[in-house]
Amino acid sequence: MPLYALVPAAGRGERFGGPKLLTRWKDREILAHVLVTLCGARAAGLLAGIIVVHRPGDEAVAQLASEYFAYPVEVRDPDGDLSETLRTGIAELRLRDSLLDRSAALVCLADQPMLRLDVVQAMIHAWRNGAAAVRPSYRDAPGIPGHPMLVDRSLWSLAGELRGDHGFGPFLERRGIRIQTVSVAGRNPDIDTTSDLQALDPKQSVDA
Repeated sequence: MPLYALVPAAGRGERFGGPKLLTRWKDREILAHVLVTLCGARAAGLLAGIIVVHRPGDEAVAQLASEYFAYPVEVRDPDGDLSETLRTGIAELRLRDSLLDRSAALVCLADQPMLRLDVVQAMIHAWRNGAAAVRPSYRDAPGIPGHPMLVDRSLWSLAGELRGDHGFGPFLERRGIRIQTVSVAGRNPDIDTTSDLQALDPKQSVDA
């Protein structure tokens, strides 16, 4: 059952004030933290591959993706929002997908460097047991919809109906499609500003 990670990495990072995904935190770039975890999932046989959707001409993000043996793909619309980024990624997945196998996309936000392998494992376990859509519920962030978001191939066609800077989660809920949640420890916050990044570890300086 092939499963690919899909990493939307085409945002402008305007609230951050610069190239957010390439900002170093601890020992590597924010995006690299996400890719390291996904590489671990791939090495464990949980993922068939990793696709990183980036802005046209963003050679730095494309190169970073390639360093981790991920597939860099340019978003089709240079002014596209998250929904367009997801449509681009799903279109790429369809080129790689085998119609003979059940498959899914694990949508991992590029600005969540605290992504963990055990969370990925728990979500894939739920999918393998029949769930069509899965997301984590972090015990240290109750009431906040968690990421990543796992979407079975049977739901990919709905990507064409996504609009604006919104992903699958809110859309599936509006359509009444059940999203199974798995309870996991910790948290996995978005990094939208330099203050968000600093809050992860107050003793760690932010190196843009």
